[in-house]
Amino acid sequence: MSFYLAIVSPLDSPLFEISFPSAKPPPGSSSSASASSTSSFPSWSTFTAANGSDLGADGPGSKVGGSLGLLSGESKTGPERDRAMCQMIAHKSLDSVEEMMEGTGSLYLKNIDRHNEWIVSAFIATNVKFILLHDIKNDDGIRLFFLDVWESYVKTLLNPFHTVNTPIRNPVFESKIRASAKRNL
Repeated sequence: MSFYLAIVSPLDSPLFEISFPSAKPPPGSSSSASASSTSSFPSWSTFTAANGSDLGADGPGSKVGGSLGLLSGESKTGPERDRAMCQMIAHKSLDSVEEMMEGTGSLYLKNIDRHNEWIVSAFIATNVKFILLHDIKNDDGIRLFFLDVWESYVKTLLNPFHTVNTPIRNPVFESKIRASAKRNL
C-alpha cells in the first residue's frame, strides 16, 4: 500500500509532492503479511533527492528540474519513471476534479478517478487542489489526512517568509505531512 500526494496551485502548477508507504496493514491481513509486501510507489520527496541531497542545492552536479533530468534529455529509470507516472496520473485527474467541483459544494472529493489499481481522491481548499493517489479504500482516514494537510498548508501560508503559489520546500511541512500520513493512512 502506497500513497502519493500532490498539492497543485490554482494555475495548475505543482507546489508540493511526496510519496510514502502506509503505516497501517491492509484490511483483512496480518501485520507479518504487510511487512513482506512491496510498494507500488517510489519512496522520495520533492525536498530531498534519492541520494538524500537537497534538490534546491546549487552545486556542480545540480541541474534545472531536480533529479529528473527533464531539460537535459536523460532517460528515466526506476524511481524517476515511477515519479513521472504518479505526476502524470495526478495532473491528468485535474480535469475530473474541476468537473466534480462544479457539481458539488463539498471540499473532499473521494474516488474521482482511477488509473489501473490507483484511486484518485481530492480535497479542494481556496482553489488549491490536494490530489492523493492511493491503492486502498479508507475514506475516513483519507478525509482526516486531507484536513491535517490543509491545516499545515494554511500555517505555511501564514508564514511571512513564504511566497504564495511557490513550491513548498520546508522540512517541517514535510515532516507534518509524513506524521499525518502515519497517523491516518
